[in-house]
Amino acid sequence: MENKDNIMNNEKSKEIKELIEKVNKSGISSIKEVIVQLVGVINDPKSSAKDLQKIIERDPPLSSKLLKHANSAYYGFRKKISGIQEAIVGIGFNALKELALNQKLCELFQKDDRYDGYSRNTLWKHSVAVALCNKLIYMREFSEIGENVYAAGLLHNIGIIVEDQFLQGKFREALSESEKNNQNLFDAENRIMGFNHAEIGMTMAENWNFPDDLVMAIGCHHDPERADDKFKKITSTLYISDYACQVNNIGYIDAPYMNELLYKKFLNKLKIKEEAIDIIIEDVQEEIENMGKSGWFHDEK
Repeated sequence: MENKDNIMNNEKSKEIKELIEKVNKSGISSIKEVIVQLVGVINDPKSSAKDLQKIIERDPPLSSKLLKHANSAYYGFRKKISGIQEAIVGIGFNALKELALNQKLCELFQKDDRYDGYSRNTLWKHSVAVALCNKLIYMREFSEIGENVYAAGLLHNIGIIVEDQFLQGKFREALSESEKNNQNLFDAENRIMGFNHAEIGMTMAENWNFPDDLVMAIGCHHDPERADDKFKKITSTLYISDYACQVNNIGYIDAPYMNELLYKKFLNKLKIKEEAIDIIIEDVQEEIENMGKSGWFHDEK
């Protein structure tokens, strides 16, 4: 990608790549394999329900979680779903792809230590909300499915999880500084670490061979204007979704001082009315509440 080198200088890029090497040598590597396969199925127009079924059934814990959710009050099926094939038929191929990615990624957010307003669970709730908002914008405003828009929402803050697990001292220092000085987390990260979670996420996504639009969306979710022109739509939509979820206090708020003028600028560029986002965010809040009642977020089980 032509803008990748402009976003990160060589020295910074080297430090982050060394960090990603640590990630890949950790227990996350087992999660990585399944996530990469799921993203592959999402992006392959030739993929079938059988392909998805094979990936899920090779991962018994994932299969178990999916069946648990399929049989929860959230979906409300009268007849018990006893297998993945039944779940695909009942929930739908596209919906189950999203659910599988959701549940596999959720494993990265399991530990829930709280520190200066942050917890992995609230970060996960925010990520799911942004994914839902992204998806609804594409469906309602663009009349498109948008293969990677849901994944972009789930993954946009993956760099924060990396910091939490592999740079915990500096990460907690950044959390404290952002809280104390009333600033966005990525500003504190830049000062303390010399890079931020968006840059970590971009390098991680590239290392995991994610599609270019997903890599760029993760890397530019706080500054879509830096993205390549061909990726402006997904990055701008992600910014809008993130902004809407932040100002409505859904989950962990890492950027309470987002740029409202920039938000309105992207709305205008994409020809979206603020009222449309207000309606979408109400639906997102209702969905998040229903998910919470069904045990999707472990602080509400």
